[in-house]
Amino acid sequence: MEGDQEVRIEKRRAVREPVQVPVSFVLNEVLASESSYLNDISASGASFNAMVALSPGTVILLRLPPSKPVFRVQARVVRCQKLVFEYVIGVEFLNQDEAFRRQILHLVQRIDAYRREAVQAGRALTPQMATVEWFDRFGRDFFQSGTEPVR
Repeated sequence: MEGDQEVRIEKRRAVREPVQVPVSFVLNEVLASESSYLNDISASGASFNAMVALSPGTVILLRLPPSKPVFRVQARVVRCQKLVFEYVIGVEFLNQDEAFRRQILHLVQRIDAYRREAVQAGRALTPQMATVEWFDRFGRDFFQSGTEPVR
């Protein structure tokens, strides 16, 4: 039990970045998936809203961007909170590689910053449009670090 408490404390200390980046998830390797937006992300996990409840312990595959996934990561549901018409789903990333986790966080931060800068410059750019545009313009350079983006 004490070990579990330490893990919870560690998760709470992880810096959570509020973001608005589109993501989709696949449940049980089924072709059906749901698209949503990340609410926040850290090096250890993320949260997003979904129309369906997902039980804690359920393993899903997060995909970014939803239309043409370049980045995939397995995650385990740790929280499912009912709102009025949807659920807030909290997940922890299952990949234990710290560099991979940091790459996910950095990627989402860069896409969200790109969207915010475009909006400040007077461009009407939705999160979905910003994600696709960012991948078209910067995706190749971002992944040239030698880290394989699709897992």
